[in-house]
Amino acid sequence: MNFRLFQIAFFKRWWEEQDTEMHDKVRELVKNGQLEFINGGYCMNDEANAHYTATIDQMSVGLQFLQKEFGPYAAPRIAWQIDPFGHSSAQAGLSAQMGLEGLFFARMHYQDYQNRIDNKELEFNWVAEGGNIFTGKLFRHYNAPPGFCFDTLCNDPPIVTNKKSPEYNLDERLETFVGLLQEQADAYRSGHIMLTMGSDFEYENAHKYYKNLELLMKYINANTTQNGFKMIYSTPSRYMDAVLSNIKNLSNKTDDLFPYAESPHSYWTGYFTSRPTLKGYIRSMNSFLQACKHIELMAPATSYTSELLRLAMGVAQHHDAVTGTSKQHVADDYAERLAIGQTQCENLINTGIKHLTGSVNDLYSCRLAANESTCHITGDTTKSIFTFIVYNPRSIAKDIYLRIPMSSSAYRLVNPTDPTAFVSYIPTHYTSYQINPKALPIEAIVHLKVPGMGFTTFQLKKDFGIDYRIVMKSIPVVKTENIRIESESLIVYFDGESGSLKQVVDKKSQKTLRISAKFMNYRSNVGDKLDRQTSGAYIFRPVNGTVAQDIDRPILKNYLPGEFVTEVWQSFGDWVNLVYRVYVNKPYIEVEWTVGPIPMDHGREVILRYSTDLDSGKTFYTDSNGREMLRRVLDYQPTWSLNQTEPVAGNYYPVNSRISIKDMESHFTVLTDRSQGGSSLSSGQVELMLHRRMYKDDFKGVGEPLNETQFGHGLITRGRHWLFYSDLDSYGDHRDIGLDLFYQPVVSVGGDVEVGNIPRSGIQNTNKDLNVVTFERFDETSLIVRLENIRSKSEGGKMISADLKKIFGAYFSENFKELGLAGDRPIEKRKKYRLRLCVDTTA
Repeated sequence: MNFRLFQIAFFKRWWEEQDTEMHDKVRELVKNGQLEFINGGYCMNDEANAHYTATIDQMSVGLQFLQKEFGPYAAPRIAWQIDPFGHSSAQAGLSAQMGLEGLFFARMHYQDYQNRIDNKELEFNWVAEGGNIFTGKLFRHYNAPPGFCFDTLCNDPPIVTNKKSPEYNLDERLETFVGLLQEQADAYRSGHIMLTMGSDFEYENAHKYYKNLELLMKYINANTTQNGFKMIYSTPSRYMDAVLSNIKNLSNKTDDLFPYAESPHSYWTGYFTSRPTLKGYIRSMNSFLQACKHIELMAPATSYTSELLRLAMGVAQHHDAVTGTSKQHVADDYAERLAIGQTQCENLINTGIKHLTGSVNDLYSCRLAANESTCHITGDTTKSIFTFIVYNPRSIAKDIYLRIPMSSSAYRLVNPTDPTAFVSYIPTHYTSYQINPKALPIEAIVHLKVPGMGFTTFQLKKDFGIDYRIVMKSIPVVKTENIRIESESLIVYFDGESGSLKQVVDKKSQKTLRISAKFMNYRSNVGDKLDRQTSGAYIFRPVNGTVAQDIDRPILKNYLPGEFVTEVWQSFGDWVNLVYRVYVNKPYIEVEWTVGPIPMDHGREVILRYSTDLDSGKTFYTDSNGREMLRRVLDYQPTWSLNQTEPVAGNYYPVNSRISIKDMESHFTVLTDRSQGGSSLSSGQVELMLHRRMYKDDFKGVGEPLNETQFGHGLITRGRHWLFYSDLDSYGDHRDIGLDLFYQPVVSVGGDVEVGNIPRSGIQNTNKDLNVVTFERFDETSLIVRLENIRSKSEGGKMISADLKKIFGAYFSENFKELGLAGDRPIEKRKKYRLRLCVDTTA
């Protein structure tokens, strides 16, 4: 008999409680093939909302643990993704690059499922960026055949073989069971079927379950000629081997499996947005974890490690975590685990920088990217000087605008390592006081350059005699005149009365885009005559036959011109606000949105809709977990004939990091700071769902309404979009811009700290298309590096030659080896899936 295990987070916790004797027994089971690990990740991650870097990290935590404890015997061959609510092509490609050979899943659109049953294509070859992988759809989710669950919570009858018993049912049970086996076999080509026996919360009475299962196997196998089947205990990898030995011509799949619908009015597209603040926190901690691992490698050893944040981030990628589909107290626990890991990493970073500088002064962290404009250090009015040490986790130099909450503007910038650094001050946005009444009144905007994976420093020193520190003030606007803002790349026009965005000119191509942005909401369905299905944490289902409604009339609240950044503030009623920012040297417009508390008069799903004059037709593009862009067409699926039953929810897709529309000459791309649901329901439009609140559950497993609150009222959430418009020749630049949005600077703050000894940069990389995904300690004597070419061929990407010795300097060693993507097995195990990256080590 063979057993298989996945989701290493659970196994690791058990393993660490066992003694040496038990460890030896388990290792023997693994070596003999009696215990097989599948998937091998720390969790079974979601595939809509998890960023590819977070997926790589969580898979690496689990797979490297297995390698360390069990060696090559435990290396999984199967990606076991049986519970996520839709499946991405990026996940398939990453699995292949990790050396996994097969992928099994359980959920797909009900129409696609029936089509594949009819054509016997429930098993196929998934052709993804990075590699191909054998893929199989489980027949009945991951449950036992109906009528054959033998656990405590099931009501199915046990098998009675005694013919003298009045409850004898063997003949009927066998006939029914063989019929179910034949129904499944008719949907596959190979002559083999995978029969899943079990489900969630089952095998509480394992003895009863196995006793009945053994009876089924005994009597089926006693007459294989008559029954037509032979039953054996097996594993997913053995099943895959049997299938591939019998069938050679599998169909290819090149797209993904979104959106998932289990019935005509149950589209699982709400979870693309559910719990937006948790989604934003997880995304920001993803970037922060990379910085933490960098400094853990660069700095001398401290008593702090990145381990807690690694594990918390691993759990946070679970298909009921980053999805926002857990109960509220569970979501709170995810956030608490992240906060504990964040604190540990903050201590690591501050202590590491202190060692690097040789300073005797302590450093502290201000969570500047949080929802609140607060900082316990810079809010101290007794301090006359603040020292800031800024780390850039991206592998190339960045030009950044750092926003620092301050108690006043009476500070001038001194001693910057970047001689072009500049500071200006702006009043804190009024919504910050709604989020936190203790928000500081002023924000310092510091413009500076930071080297790739390196540091820069500056100080703010109290000085009441400096004039340029005057806070940027609102400029009156004649309501009949447009507001015109010009940067190096763009000319942007806003309406002088409403503050609404009107027009963008790309100076390079001289092309003009007419554009507007407005907040709208869909009314959540609570069940109707068509179907009792409601909107909830999983499901997005607007009231049938309705379209999104405007929330309120936009009003211009503030126009704040500045030397390096100009802001336009806009409100839409009492609970929705927008800030536009045009930076002098950036090719995008920053849109900061604040939504909440959503009124509870009825369920609402809040969107931000951008309308342009691009002739994009029915086509738009969304990213797959932050990697390749996939073509989407309204009311269309490329591999089957779609009968659209939910014209809004059925056209929503996960937008992990960006969504684009194009015409023959130009594109309009919106980059996001977290995963959101999005679509293009009309030509020239892009809409993104920002926030959701409802008072009904959707009956899909959470068991409570999606009704987030804070401080006694509904949740207020804040986030950012970056709007990028250019001609098609510059379309691929969204890759570079997207990494700037992902890799956020990390800031340590102290008093009068000596920082003269701090190293400027950990690496030397000037190619913005070459990204260092991973730079971290692998074990006591080595480090692991992952590199990627960020542009695809369709975006102008070319093969990159990388001189590792030049890039990594003192960190480079001639004694290096290539590994699979997760770092748990030699590259030879997955040669056919190798990255197209030339490595030159001759320098």
